Amino acid sequence: MTITRRDFIKRAAASAAVVAGSGFFVGCNDTEAIAPAPAPEIWDQETDVVVVGGGNGGLSAAAAAAEEGKKVILCEISAFLGGGSAYSGGTIHSWGLNTWEEYKEHTEDLHDPVLAKKYVETFRQVYIPWLQKNGIPLTKHPGGKGFNNDYGLGSGEPGYLRHKAYFDALANFITGKGGTIMTQTRVLRLVVDEDGIVCGVQAIKKGEAKAFFIKAGAVVLATGGFQSNKGLMAKYIGPNGEVARNMGTPYNTGSGMLMAQGVGAMTQGSFSTFSGTFVGIVPGPAVEDDPELYEEKRAGDPQSLPGIGNGRPSPPMWVNFLFPDETLGILVNLHGKRFADETSPIEAKYARLPQEVLKQKRAMAFMIGDKAIYDQVAGSEMLLNMYKEQGGKVIEANTLEELATKCQEVFGMHKGAFLKTINEYNKAIDSGTTDSLEVPRLLNHNKISQPPFYAVPITSCIYHTFGGLAINENAQVLDIQRNPIPNLYACPPCAGIFREVYCGGIASAGTFGYIAGKHIAGK
Repeated sequence: MTITRRDFIKRAAASAAVVAGSGFFVGCNDTEAIAPAPAPEIWDQETDVVVVGGGNGGLSAAAAAAEEGKKVILCEISAFLGGGSAYSGGTIHSWGLNTWEEYKEHTEDLHDPVLAKKYVETFRQVYIPWLQKNGIPLTKHPGGKGFNNDYGLGSGEPGYLRHKAYFDALANFITGKGGTIMTQTRVLRLVVDEDGIVCGVQAIKKGEAKAFFIKAGAVVLATGGFQSNKGLMAKYIGPNGEVARNMGTPYNTGSGMLMAQGVGAMTQGSFSTFSGTFVGIVPGPAVEDDPELYEEKRAGDPQSLPGIGNGRPSPPMWVNFLFPDETLGILVNLHGKRFADETSPIEAKYARLPQEVLKQKRAMAFMIGDKAIYDQVAGSEMLLNMYKEQGGKVIEANTLEELATKCQEVFGMHKGAFLKTINEYNKAIDSGTTDSLEVPRLLNHNKISQPPFYAVPITSCIYHTFGGLAINENAQVLDIQRNPIPNLYACPPCAGIFREVYCGGIASAGTFGYIAGKHIAGK
């Protein structure tokens, strides 16, 4: 007997327990589909659109729908708006790319061609002008390093204030159009009617024991990726996935994806890859893994957030590996060996290089540099001292032999292999080519030879995951037959449109949020 999506949903809904009084953060590490709740006899609230998540994707979806006269309710689990977008460096971009042809070349044609084309063309030609038309503050990026023709959040305010100005403007636009924003409100599951059609959500307010039901003509899932869900990270990213650091909120648990899977949604994208960078290894609890600590930190010191206040719970590194012209040092693992080209193109450094670090023993690597590198990197002294103050261990030595010995004693690195790696690397630089090395180096052929020498332990840090819900170019969630699920929408990274190569997290979320809001309104 063939089981249809409708049969599946009806069975799931019939067996779903009503969650009430079970704790605000229960279920944050679910790894299986979340069954929908059956529609109640009496609804607590009714609206045209429910948006789940208050990052750039959710805010853009709510604003776009409200602009067209739709009654909107936005539910955000945190006390603060911005979501993962507030944890960004604040650039809203498609990597300076103006055309679909440029994008394909940049991304090596790895992304979904229909969605990527829709993204690039809508972002540049429609979404940015729409933000500007409605007074959402943006600052033209000065350009360079892949940021040509892109924009920064806010209007030039320093640090966190530029992000806050942007998100506040979107929120004020929504409420000015009659929309409602409900913070500290966790959506527990989707709600379906007797025919298995999505017709609302079940939610709960922090501090309240009873869940409530919102009836809606459409639901937009803008809950981010799943990098805060240790179970899903281990399941999809690999054995070291659960130890990767999260550069985002503790609420990126994949809840939207799991709720949609509970009504038969299909997934797509690359679940084994992610967008990320590196962070130092420091003792103590991670703010990004603890919702209560996160809320306390944001309320007391919002400038502590990464990218927006020049600091983060896990400190930045003194050697910047994100840009080719700043990749000066080398990376080695606990075996004492280089394992990747540190000077890979910039798009790869937001994805492939952090992924390689995560594959190493203990998900650990070391940035190796010398005085020449230290002197060239802006703010190196400040960042190195910041790292030490937070309990990070930095190895300093006057000779390479001494550096290798200390790395072996403190971290268990293989001393002999490390010295061999450095010596072979320096000899290759002297020869004028690195082609003889097991891992050749494309750019910045500088030696590690001027004392003092430095070794800084790092691990991978994840901006957002790439795998997520399958959507079409209207941001409609698709079922396993790739048909739109009625009344259900999603935007990245809850929706999966990227594969391996990063190309604009804030921009893609906002663009597809905008597309969802307009499509709901029939535009």
